[in-house]
Amino acid sequence: MNNVEKIFHIWEVLYAKNQDPKLVIEEFFHEDYTQSINGIILNRPEYITHVIEQRKNIDTMDFECKIYITQQDKLFILYNARGTNIMGNEIIAEIIAYFEFKDQKVFKIHGQVHLLKGNPSDIDMSQA
Repeated sequence: MNNVEKIFHIWEVLYAKNQDPKLVIEEFFHEDYTQSINGIILNRPEYITHVIEQRKNIDTMDFECKIYITQQDKLFILYNARGTNIMGNEIIAEIIAYFEFKDQKVFKIHGQVHLLKGNPSDIDMSQA
């Protein structure tokens, strides 16, 4: 599985209703993981808290790759996230992100999320 396939597999599993986000993140994200999304910086424990809270609001979520560049353990990708929240309202976001991998796990993400449709609280990174 290449890094692009890995990221979309992770997102698919992470937002699946029958999965425990804490266990998924512990499996796929490096213990020293950090991210900066829209200027909000989270470490792995904070990201776990964020995803648990975010998933309380999300009913469905699918992801579509638009374009990517990859080099060894680095990935730059532009993709869309599309889904619905628990109220049935549509969520559409465009994400541009840079990923680094270490020991076959996600080590760093630096990105921007542009909400195209939906409520800003559906993507709020400050919930951690």
